[in-house]
Amino acid sequence: MSFDVADLYRRYGDLVLGRCRTLLRNDAEAHDACQEIFLRMHRYRDRFREEAAPSTYLFHVTTTTCLNRLRTRRRHPEDPLAHPPDMARVASNDTLLDDLALKDLVERLLAQADERTRLCLLYHYADGMTCEEVGTLLGITGAAVRKRISVFRESLATSPPPWLPERLS
Repeated sequence: MSFDVADLYRRYGDLVLGRCRTLLRNDAEAHDACQEIFLRMHRYRDRFREEAAPSTYLFHVTTTTCLNRLRTRRRHPEDPLAHPPDMARVASNDTLLDDLALKDLVERLLAQADERTRLCLLYHYADGMTCEEVGTLLGITGAAVRKRISVFRESLATSPPPWLPERLS
């Protein structure tokens, strides 16, 4: 069974772009990722197994695509001047610097976890999904999602990485 990609784009295009912006923190890259996501949805639409709604599958592809881009960015850092910061934000009390520091902290914390735990954390905390919704998306139980999140949080509490600021540990 396949689905209508144009309909998915009309219904969820803005949400996918917003998710890409949230995860990638770069408008141009978010637009590229959004285009790539819908091209993938078109290319692989016949492989959809109907284990979840097409929109659920779309958000899974969105998260995976963005995480892959973040991984690539971490392995091959760009020239920071290639994408100059928005000067209006820089001038307004260093919010850009705060955003970059927070983004770096989140990326470093997530790097501590395995792929499935990272997905659980992102879907639950960034997207506001319930543990049961995350479990359905990932093919595990809601209890397994809660356990993964709990184990991750306990590992940070009992042995925080040395670079983690004290106010967070």
